[in-house]
Amino acid sequence: MTELAEDVSGRKRYTAVAIALHWLIAFSIIGMIALGWIMGDMPDGADRFALFQLHKSIGITILLLSVARIVWRLMNPPPPEPPMPGWQGALATAVHVSFYVLMIAMPLTGWALVSSSPTGIGTTLFNMIPWPHLPGLPDLSLQTKEDLHEPLEFVHSKLAWVIIGLLGLHLAGALKHQFLDRDGLISRMAPGLFGRTEGPSARGRGAPYAFGAALLLFIVGAAAAQLGASRAGASPQSADAVSSSTAPFWTVDPATSSIVFTGAYMGRPFKGRFAAWTSTIQFDPDRPEDARIRIVIPTGSATTGESYYDENMKEGDWFNVSQHPEAVFEVNEGVSKEGPTDFEATGVLTIKGVEHPVRLPFTLAIEGATARMHAETTLQRLVLGIGGDTLAEPKGDEEWVADEVSLVIDVVATRE
Repeated sequence: MTELAEDVSGRKRYTAVAIALHWLIAFSIIGMIALGWIMGDMPDGADRFALFQLHKSIGITILLLSVARIVWRLMNPPPPEPPMPGWQGALATAVHVSFYVLMIAMPLTGWALVSSSPTGIGTTLFNMIPWPHLPGLPDLSLQTKEDLHEPLEFVHSKLAWVIIGLLGLHLAGALKHQFLDRDGLISRMAPGLFGRTEGPSARGRGAPYAFGAALLLFIVGAAAAQLGASRAGASPQSADAVSSSTAPFWTVDPATSSIVFTGAYMGRPFKGRFAAWTSTIQFDPDRPEDARIRIVIPTGSATTGESYYDENMKEGDWFNVSQHPEAVFEVNEGVSKEGPTDFEATGVLTIKGVEHPVRLPFTLAIEGATARMHAETTLQRLVLGIGGDTLAEPKGDEEWVADEVSLVIDVVATRE
């Protein structure tokens, strides 16, 4: 009879694993909502891009933790609740079920939004681990991606407001039980802070299944990203060219590598960068003639930190992102060595469907398995067909935007 009274009074708490997952997910969701508001008020630029990557990283983390939480919940029923009116119990159950649904739906809609984005910008979890797009979505036509973007963005953002509403209901209910009903309900999930508990009703079980399911999803995702990166966008010709070389492969560190461009608008300098790009690099400093390089740059990832520039660069007479979402630079006939640390790559830059020969001098320093490359070159945007349609008269556009664009490339890579 005494044990029954303890259960009814709500003094039996959740297991330690359930409590830890509860608060980890709760604080992560609150942080995600705050990040969403901050990003919405930020101008385009490197800082905003970095926050987007962090937002995506936390979202995938929430998805993995939620998988573990659901499996644990199925194998470890919660402690009995204190007596309450039927409508309150039904409302509490509805709120909890809705939370579980949204904990999965929110990351999935965000993942789908990124995967179907016309820009094709990838995700790197906490700047360390590449994460794949959802299967099938990157292969959709550009028009279909553009048609999907707004509905997915609408659903993803509105689900955040639903979570905010549920958090309000959940908090209000917890405070009611704590301060009005005084039934010790909240102490089940926050033992010690809001009253003493008698411990969980039973010892927790199923940790290998709960965390194993989350770990399996993570491993599959990380492996798919690595497999996709090795095959990203390679045409049969370039794939053959890469396979014909026996030079070692190099993995680029995106956190310490960059492609930066500078120019001038109405005489005022501007600076930008491509926030996302992928690479396949084979290079042996002792046999540079065997080098094979392929760089794929989503043109929609170009950002200067000024929304006026960034939006115009996506238009048809500039990068025409909707029709030509990628620029590709390929070196399939090796690299020439000009000095102990000086090299020059002669490759083909394909932009807006047109091939242009480009000579890229660079310096290279290799220490152990780490290589640092620095390259600088100047391109004529009108030759590349960038912004050329805006010319009202010969060279009229050059009065607004300088024809010469300087390109600075820094790469840090590790030999595989």
